[in-house]
This record gives sequence, structure tokens and C-alpha cells, in this order.
Amino acid sequence: MSDKNQPQQPPQSQQPPIAGYYPYPMFQAPKNDEIDLFDLIAQLWKKKHWIIGCMLITTLLAAVYAFTAKEQWTATAVVDAPSFETMDNYYQGYRLLEGNVEKPTSSEEVADKLFKQFISLAGSYNELSKFVSGSDYFKKLAEGKDEQSRARLLNDIIDNVKLTKEKDSSIYSLSFPAATAIEAKNLLEKYVSVVNSNISKTQYAQLTTQIENKKQTLKNQMDAIKNIAEEQRLEEIQNIKMALTVAEKTNIQKPEITSLTKLDNNSLFLLGKDALSAMSQGIEKQPLVMSDDYYDLQRQWINLNNFKVDRADAKGFSYLKSPMEPIDRDKPRNGLILVLGCLVGLIIGTCFILINNVLVSYRIKTNV
Repeated sequence: MSDKNQPQQPPQSQQPPIAGYYPYPMFQAPKNDEIDLFDLIAQLWKKKHWIIGCMLITTLLAAVYAFTAKEQWTATAVVDAPSFETMDNYYQGYRLLEGNVEKPTSSEEVADKLFKQFISLAGSYNELSKFVSGSDYFKKLAEGKDEQSRARLLNDIIDNVKLTKEKDSSIYSLSFPAATAIEAKNLLEKYVSVVNSNISKTQYAQLTTQIENKKQTLKNQMDAIKNIAEEQRLEEIQNIKMALTVAEKTNIQKPEITSLTKLDNNSLFLLGKDALSAMSQGIEKQPLVMSDDYYDLQRQWINLNNFKVDRADAKGFSYLKSPMEPIDRDKPRNGLILVLGCLVGLIIGTCFILINNVLVSYRIKTNV
């Protein structure tokens, strides 16, 4: 048989694959432009001195900032409505002004009123600006600054003063910042004292004015009742004198009345000259007879006149936590700044090495 008739064997490279065997590898080798993680770590480790150097430099810069930056300390006080002892005098005056009412105001309501006014004034920008700008602390910081810089400094201080209300409570927290712990405490104490003094001065001045106005009103009412009583007595005297004149003309010496006689101004002469003369003399000499309303007004006037307004120990608030020197400073936070400085150095050093490697690889590729 000739070679042409012989069956031809396929080339070895075209042999069908054997079951379970693959002539090509399962995974392709990484391309030149792909990043090998292990190679990256090795490169970073090789140039760790660069990274450590960057970390030292940034940490040093952070340390310089941390230990030279302006410090801020914040003192905090917690306040609530005033106790009865600190507003006793005010409440007594308030109740005297109310007089005899069906539902008098309670001491808790008066305390709440004073406390709301205290909080309103403490949170007032004008009140805070007036206090800060007049303090020795601000004058020392603003020394040598122009008007615009002084205004900016004043706003910065005021913006850091916080008055916050606790949730579902009548309690407030008041915080005051300063460059030192003792200055923060002193400023907070003085500010609370100034606000309380202004509230007390205003409220007790109003109370004094209201008491004087009330006394004048009561006096006017008493005078009106007294004038009416005087007019009634004069009218009664006039009626008796007219009846006496009639009795003299009719020569009625003794009473001529019976149990059925109805006495009025027209029949008063029937009492006779003797009785009418005695009545006339008695009415002119006896004091005026006043109604119960007159004596009630008089009692109120006497109580108000004897009341002495005293705001020596008056307070529109009570301390739940008095101002104290803060233990921890707000800023700068040295530990956090140093840690961030170290991290920034780590990031900068790593990025520098990665960028440098990319540039080197690019140059090699372009030269090939």
C-alpha cells in the first residue's frame, strides 16, 4: 500500500486533550503594568527610612503647633429656678400686690417667672457683649488691636459662650471660655452675678413701683368710700334738722308714733323735739360708719405700707453646679494633634514612594 493510502497522524500539537489534563496554565502571569502587592510592601519596607523621616518631620511640626497654639478652657455652671429662700421677700411683695384673690399665685410660678427672665437676659447678645467688652480679660487680649480686630475677637468669644437647655427639663447649662482655667471660672462667676444683679434690680424696682401705685389706688378707693359716707351723714343730719324744725312748729315734744307708723324723711318729725335734738347732736359727734370694704382696703394699704423691699439676697436662679476650674482643656488637644501629625507623615511618605516607583517604571518602559 502506498504512502498516500496510509492514514496520516495528526501533529502532536493538535492531539485532543486528555481528560483531566490541560496543556495551558490555569492562571496568567501578571502583566508588567499591574501592581504586585508583595512587591509594593517590599518596596515600602526597603524605603522605610523615608517614611519614618516624613513621620518624624510632621510629628515635630505638629508638636510645635500643639505646644505653642493658643489654649482654650471652658468653665460650666448648671442652673435651675430659684429656691424660696432667695426670693422670699419678692414673693411676699408679689402676694401683697395680688390682694385677696380666689386663686393666688404660687411661689413656684413666681420662681419660674424670675428664672425665665434670668435665662432670657443671660442669653442676650447685648448683655453678653456689654459684659465681655468691659472685662479686664477682653481688654488685655484686645490691647494694640484695631477696631475691626477687636470686633472679630469679641464675636469669637461670644460665639463660644453656650447656654443650653437639658432635654425635657427646666435645667440650663452655661459655659464660658477663656485662655486659662482660672480666667474661665472667674468670668463665668462674674457674668452670672452681673445677670442676676440686673434681673434683681429690674424686678425689685418694678415691685417697688407697683407697691406705690397699689397704695395710691387703695387710698383713692378709701377716700371715695369715705366721701360717700360723709355725704350720707350730712344728708342724714339735714333730714333730722328739717324734721326738728317741723316738730317745733307743730309743737311735738314727745314721740307720737305707734307700731304701725312707718318712719321716713317725711314722717321723721313725729319723733318729737327731744329725740330729734339728741339725734342731731349724736350724729355730728360720732365717727363715720364705714363699710367692710373700706376696712378691707385699709388693711391692704397698711400691709403694703409696712412692707420693706429687700433684694440683698435675691436670686433669679439657683446653682445645681457652681462654676469650677475646668480640668481638661478644649484646645489644643496635644495627643490628638501628635497622632494626626504622625499619620500625615505616614501618608506623605507612602505616597512619595509610590509616585516615585510609578515614575521609575514609566521611564524604564519608555526606554525599552
